[in-house]
Amino acid sequence: MNTINNEFSKYLQYDENNKSTTIAVAMSGGVDSSTVAYLLKKQGYNVFGVTMKTCKPEDSDAKKVCDDLGIPYYLLDVTKEFKEKVMDYFVDEYLKGKTPNPCMVCNKYIKLGLLIDFARSKGADFMATGHYTQMKDGVLSMGDDAGKDQVYFLSQMKKDNLKYLKFPIGNLEKPKVRELAQLLGVRVYAKKDSQEICFVEDGKLKEFLMEMSNGKAGKPGNIIDVNGKVLGKHKGLSFYTIGQRKGLGIALESPLYVIELDSKRNCVIVGPNEMLFKNSLIAESVNLISVDNIEDLNGIECWAKTRSRDQLHKCKLEVLSSGNIKVNFIENQVRAVTPGQGVVFYDEDHKVLGSGFII
Repeated sequence: MNTINNEFSKYLQYDENNKSTTIAVAMSGGVDSSTVAYLLKKQGYNVFGVTMKTCKPEDSDAKKVCDDLGIPYYLLDVTKEFKEKVMDYFVDEYLKGKTPNPCMVCNKYIKLGLLIDFARSKGADFMATGHYTQMKDGVLSMGDDAGKDQVYFLSQMKKDNLKYLKFPIGNLEKPKVRELAQLLGVRVYAKKDSQEICFVEDGKLKEFLMEMSNGKAGKPGNIIDVNGKVLGKHKGLSFYTIGQRKGLGIALESPLYVIELDSKRNCVIVGPNEMLFKNSLIAESVNLISVDNIEDLNGIECWAKTRSRDQLHKCKLEVLSSGNIKVNFIENQVRAVTPGQGVVFYDEDHKVLGSGFII
């Protein structure tokens, strides 16, 4: 126990001066945010918990943890805004032949938007979350857990809201957080991680899209090769993604992969693996984090991720007259660049420069 206490001592130190600072903890009922609430209370801050009601009943563990700590608990109903900004967007993007990233949009408008505003209206000076993210020089930066780059999902948030955020466990790895949570007596220390898309039941994406689109997602069409030859039929563009090989229902001597989803012609275009590798991509809806003007990104060399679990790719940015950004990969081509996914730009210290959505 002494060894554990020494290891985590900097997280457990009480400071009388912290009593004058009020921090709201965005609580999901999971181990990360619950541990954050425990730590901040230990450190002497004036703490309360806030939870969002989105598309399903809120997790009762969030309130139970607040009750354990003896801190106030608030519930913000964002059901309407969540459906309009996140769920409807998610379905619309799929109908356009894209593969959306709903967490980036949710963080922008809801979790790090409306929830911060609500927390501040209740007297919070800051809002803390359980994200594996750090702030370096006031800029969003990757956490130390390489397997959980959650800053990717936060990179579309309003730059002005950065000053209200704290990430108390951003430099820990998940196993250490569970260990710390057990030490503190957090009731949910062993709770499983939440599912990837909170409003879609695991394995039920097709059913969800069919219901939400009134069957439009299941509009059949042709599977064609790059020369336009019809090879088979697809069951709806929404059920395919760039780089997919299995489940195409076509049998040829050489393996073929989805290389494009053409929503105008309602076609799935397939080709050999080598056609999945790209020298560049174009990003729209560019959000700036560590620079003030989009022109500041023009011509700079940096690193980019085209999905959350992607590796960092060295690239050079080119600002287009449209306000979009062309990302030119320098050292290697990138496989399966997917329209709808986020592309995030990092400097050499893993600070976020900005982000956009692949078109």
